[in-house]
Amino acid sequence: MSFFLAMLLTFPALVLAKENGHFLPCDDSKPQVVHVGLGRITILSFPLVPREVLPGENVFDFKQIKNDLAIKALRGSSRTNVVVYLQERRCAFDLIAVQGRGDDIISIKDSRDAKLEPRFSN
Repeated sequence: MSFFLAMLLTFPALVLAKENGHFLPCDDSKPQVVHVGLGRITILSFPLVPREVLPGENVFDFKQIKNDLAIKALRGSSRTNVVVYLQERRCAFDLIAVQGRGDDIISIKDSRDAKLEPRFSN
């Protein structure tokens, strides 16, 4: 019973984290929206080291540190797309500069990981 209660108390926090943009799927068919606060850094944390970063326009600054991609808006009201290449995978994002606080750290999840869940037969 206590395990069930703990799961119920934890579940709203997990849903809230997803709604606040702390987890995004790696998807090349539907760009994921990322809000970059002016004067702040947004980190995209990938499961693998990105091989290449291709922005649509040079209105954001990018710095790669291991599996992380640090993004900073260079001017207000900036918007562009960016494609990040991983090993045998690419992720598409729509970057939008916003006033105030944007997304701080976002973990990028590969949608193919969900397909590798173990299946149990009866």
